[in-house]
Amino acid sequence: MDGKGEVLYRIVSWDSGYLDGLGQLQPAGPLYSIACHEGSICHLHLPHCEICTDEVKLSAAHVTGGNVELIQPLKVTNTHVIIDIQGLSLYGLLKYFPFFREYPVTAQVIFEHYFIWFPFKVHKRHRSMTYIDTSSNCELTSGKKYRPCCKDTDHEYVLQPTIVKFECDYGPNYHPTFEMFCKTEVDEVTVGLLDENDQEVWEPRLVLLAGADFMDRHREHLIQRVSSVMEIADCLKSKMMISDEKYNKIHAASTSCEQMRLLYSSLNTGVVKAEAYKVLKEKQPHLVDELSLD
Repeated sequence: MDGKGEVLYRIVSWDSGYLDGLGQLQPAGPLYSIACHEGSICHLHLPHCEICTDEVKLSAAHVTGGNVELIQPLKVTNTHVIIDIQGLSLYGLLKYFPFFREYPVTAQVIFEHYFIWFPFKVHKRHRSMTYIDTSSNCELTSGKKYRPCCKDTDHEYVLQPTIVKFECDYGPNYHPTFEMFCKTEVDEVTVGLLDENDQEVWEPRLVLLAGADFMDRHREHLIQRVSSVMEIADCLKSKMMISDEKYNKIHAASTSCEQMRLLYSSLNTGVVKAEAYKVLKEKQPHLVDELSLD
């Protein structure tokens, strides 16, 4: 930027009309609507998810009034395409898409009690679902088929669909790729992702379910009704899941409601929520049982 200023942006859909007449050029990232004080921005660093940047040719598209201007990059790094700009509107990345070959992209598998993949570093949350934090990076290739695998042999479950062809989707709307239905109550599952040759592209890992979901669904009730907040905080601190600073703030709070609100501000991953749930279930089982009936 030339100076200080506020930059506002949002992701919009790639209109198929934008791509008419562009031959084998296809989207290589989201289409951004960017607004800022005119002249404040001189360069853009647009993120990409391509792995083979030496072979995949990337360029930028500037969309104004339905017209597409192609901009050659100043520089392409492993994560971004840097371009020089004169004005603002819609900007996105395009790549040359040879029909005879596909290249893998950096992707993420996202859990929200659904099994979701994104061809980009997108952190999407649906209000009706609980986000489950786990390591998510993998490499997927557009046009190839993948299927989930579950190594939990103790419970019956149904996966649907059983296999899906991966296509790059750059939003702004995302929907579940796979759904997993457990026929009994399950606290944890071990889930992975396989390619067409049954090779692991995302190694199976343990995913904690019940605790994170419970802590999210009953947040307001727990803030009002958990009386021994420090029992939970002590456990989380002993396992280095909350900082000393946060622990001291919780300890200094004058009421249990205030303590619980502060504790919730530290429950920022599924693992920490699951641990808090475990302590709560051990120390206040009657409260957990009562809320579980809702």
